[in-house]
Amino acid sequence: MLQTYHRYEGKYRYRQLQLFLWQDQGIWMNHKKVLRLMQMLGIQSRIRRKRRPNSSYAPAQRVAENRLKRDFSAIQPNKKWGTTLPYIVWRSRWIYLSAI
Repeated sequence: MLQTYHRYEGKYRYRQLQLFLWQDQGIWMNHKKVLRLMQMLGIQSRIRRKRRPNSSYAPAQRVAENRLKRDFSAIQPNKKWGTTLPYIVWRSRWIYLSAI
């Protein structure tokens, strides 16, 4: 079990380790037993950092020019539109919401 744990650099938890034991070494054991053995050996998976959104733009490049200058009244319909683009994590994916 330690060979399999070190082969995958300690990245995986007990359920995935159970599958790797079966695939790599042909050893089948219950996931609860794998968990107990990991606890007895004092090994646990490394916690990987979550990815954060980042951008490589300078702050001045990210801000759009203020053309409205807080004058929201329009002479005709559809002349002035405004929106915001917040991002939301949904089902482990980033989605963008644009409300006009």
